[in-house]
Amino acid sequence: MLPFMDRLVEKTIQKSIAERVAKHKIKHVYHPDIIINREPGSGGRIVAKKLAKKLGWQLLDEALMDQLAEELNIPVDEFKNVDEHSRSWLSDTLHSIFNKNYISDVRYINHLKRVIAHAAKKGDLVIVGRGANHILPPEKCLNVRITASLATRIENTFKYEGKKTKVEAESWVRKIESERHRFIRQYFGKNPYNPWYYDLVISTDHLTLDQAVDLTLQAYLAKFPKEKRRLSSLSL
Repeated sequence: MLPFMDRLVEKTIQKSIAERVAKHKIKHVYHPDIIINREPGSGGRIVAKKLAKKLGWQLLDEALMDQLAEELNIPVDEFKNVDEHSRSWLSDTLHSIFNKNYISDVRYINHLKRVIAHAAKKGDLVIVGRGANHILPPEKCLNVRITASLATRIENTFKYEGKKTKVEAESWVRKIESERHRFIRQYFGKNPYNPWYYDLVISTDHLTLDQAVDLTLQAYLAKFPKEKRRLSSLSL
């Protein structure tokens, strides 16, 4: 456990980050985007890819990390060590002293906000995770959470992620879920399990990923009916 002063400093830093996020506004609103938040093993990443392909939109996932790494002039591998991970103030300070390629959490989140906001101005994006639903205003996007029971997520991970045993699959699911949860808690001060932050929550326990895609598109057109004419050429 961190000493009292370290905890106090860390809370101050987190509050500063949250205030910067809250003050961030998009001046120009274009076509609304779709944000896919996902639990590991739920199939959310695949749903996002299918959505982007069906709509002919850009997928902001790994590409987002590449853009940020290029903007920050650091190796992509270094950036991936930061992405969707939380850090303590003490860890941040020590690494910044001994590793020239290390990105502070404040610098990371500021660049993350700027890149997502800049990309969102162009519209027609499917954005995967990274707290984007706490960066973009709700009137600018459809926020979707893809979930499933732990048993389903372990089974999916075992089958499709190359894990040797279900024990290994469960360990991976719990680890990634914990990291993403702490990331949202630390940088945005939100509980990612709270359904209030999403327009739609889909469980893939009994629905296929294609059905999840269709439900998301229906919700998008229900929330943004003005987009129906623009997307009328698609088989939605």
